[in-house]
Amino acid sequence: MTETTGEVRVRNVRTRQSESVVEQAVEFGGGVVRLGFSVFTLPLALLPSESRQHMQNATKELMYAFASLPGEFANIAGQAIEDWAAEKGDAPAASGKAPKDEMGAQ
Repeated sequence: MTETTGEVRVRNVRTRQSESVVEQAVEFGGGVVRLGFSVFTLPLALLPSESRQHMQNATKELMYAFASLPGEFANIAGQAIEDWAAEKGDAPAASGKAPKDEMGAQ
């Protein structure tokens, strides 16, 4: 490669320009979330490494607990509905027959 002295080769890099307002809003929202997360985790960065690891583990366990709540609620609600249907005595799944269509033509 022969180049003349004093010239610098510059690669032409085009910046990505999005025409969609939705994409721009998503990028802006992502930046705000990243900034908020950085500000939130700043005190953790100042802790000693052992304490920081304990905090990260506690946060992870808390997130797992929140993630498992809907499934546990669904299990409890499902059991309560089955118990209620068994008490009422008209559990369609137990009889194997579809319930009578009260809105249909007679």
